[in-house]
Amino acid sequence: MTIAIYIRLSLEDDDLFCDKPESESITNQRNLLMDYIRDSPELCHAEVLEFCDDGYSGKNFDRPGVKRLLEAAKNGAVQCILVKDLSRFGRDYITVGSYVSRVFPFLGVRFIALNDHIDSSRKGDIDSIDTAFRTIIYDMYSRDLSKKVRSAKYQLAKRGVYINPVAPYGYQKSLEDKHILVPDPNTAGTVRRIFALVAGGTSTADVARILNEEGIPTPSQEKAGTPSGHANWTDNYWRPQTVHWIIRDRQYIGSTVFGKRVRDRIGVHHQVRADLKDWVVVDDRHEPIVSKSLFQLAQEQLGEFRQTAGHTKSDNPLAKKVYCGVCGYAAARRGTANPYYCCMTPRVTAGMACFQEKIYVEDVLEAVTMAIRMQARYAIEMKQVADEQRASQEELLRTLQKELQALTGFQRQLAGYSEKLYEDLICGVLSKNDYAKQKTEFLQRRELASQREAEIRSHIAELSESGGRYVEKYSSYSELDGMTSEIAADLLDRVTIWPDGGLDIKLRYLDEIPSALNTNDAMSVNFTKLYGEAQ
Repeated sequence: MTIAIYIRLSLEDDDLFCDKPESESITNQRNLLMDYIRDSPELCHAEVLEFCDDGYSGKNFDRPGVKRLLEAAKNGAVQCILVKDLSRFGRDYITVGSYVSRVFPFLGVRFIALNDHIDSSRKGDIDSIDTAFRTIIYDMYSRDLSKKVRSAKYQLAKRGVYINPVAPYGYQKSLEDKHILVPDPNTAGTVRRIFALVAGGTSTADVARILNEEGIPTPSQEKAGTPSGHANWTDNYWRPQTVHWIIRDRQYIGSTVFGKRVRDRIGVHHQVRADLKDWVVVDDRHEPIVSKSLFQLAQEQLGEFRQTAGHTKSDNPLAKKVYCGVCGYAAARRGTANPYYCCMTPRVTAGMACFQEKIYVEDVLEAVTMAIRMQARYAIEMKQVADEQRASQEELLRTLQKELQALTGFQRQLAGYSEKLYEDLICGVLSKNDYAKQKTEFLQRRELASQREAEIRSHIAELSESGGRYVEKYSSYSELDGMTSEIAADLLDRVTIWPDGGLDIKLRYLDEIPSALNTNDAMSVNFTKLYGEAQ
């Protein structure tokens, strides 16, 4: 037997943001679970695998440790899962209940929650009212706690207390007080140099190129090397946007800034940029890295860069939707009279095989418009086919319903004459074999008809519903002759540009095409060599 112990430290736990390599709560949970295994005669000889999420909320299952745990359970690598309590596994009572009462039993995995005295090997533990009640309470507690924690954080931020888990590039947390920032001797000099270069007229692209040529570690690389850093931060070269973010950050003049991004709702990781008026900014809270005068000069110069680069307020339907296929970064839009896309990565990092030629915005818009028109015409054809199939199926259904009605009437007859049939059977008028044969034949006919009815109804529902939004969204654009921000926001997912000038245009709603129509589930439109020779 292989036992998986799952350990989680919540985002709201007190020791999350400490400078210890591992939280005390994690250590305590591990000791508790391992002691239980050693003291259990049936578990003490088993192999133990540990899965840990340090600093992740239990409000959802988007956690690396729990994902690996569930994958191991599905693959049969573990036969038992051991947690401190249900809340460690998760606080979404619906999802927790589904895993504990359905998924794990189906996989043959035993589930034990020590403090809640739940063991799936004991009949009645999983489906008990007590278990359901506990998970509901955990969910309610989690949501209430999230609101309280968020309110407490804002109160601390208003007092100028630094409460973010990771110090900004150029700073580190004070050894005496983790809520105070002090300049990092290894990176503060780079920040000063960036401000000096920009204030002196060096563009953000040139600053990024200089730093890359000198091999200066990026902010992401610095963070990835710290105990509180994230392993998926893998950016290994400077970009103009990174320099831009540093220049705009008021923390470098001694201010604390909190609330720049907020979550859409409780229980999700997705964040959106908050309005500037909602930011919490408190000046003169820690030692500045640059002077206020140098900061202001850099801001003014950055404004000049944006003007000369041709940035306008004009409508841009492709905003934040065009990316390089090699490096994966958003393509930069340049120019005013004839705007174009280019990838900045080769300009700041040597050796990158990103697209080098100008890809004109007008051409990309034309390609996207063409892709939508193609889908629109297909949506119209699909609707016609669906209507024809639906009519045919409905006719078949009506025929079947007549048969069902006749069979139901025969069944009522059979029930009404059951006593007489029994008397005929006893008197020898109807043989036992004949009676059984008639009854069996009737039941078989009715069962087959009922199954067929269910299949047809399901097919009709699929034709009516599965492609509803796809047809609704695209069918009106068969003659589309121009792109707007509203249309792009609704229908366009992203455009990927490749070094050969080819475009991959990924549209939305294509996965809703009904399988009943036997269509391909194409999720993108490829316009390879759209431009012919490089322009």
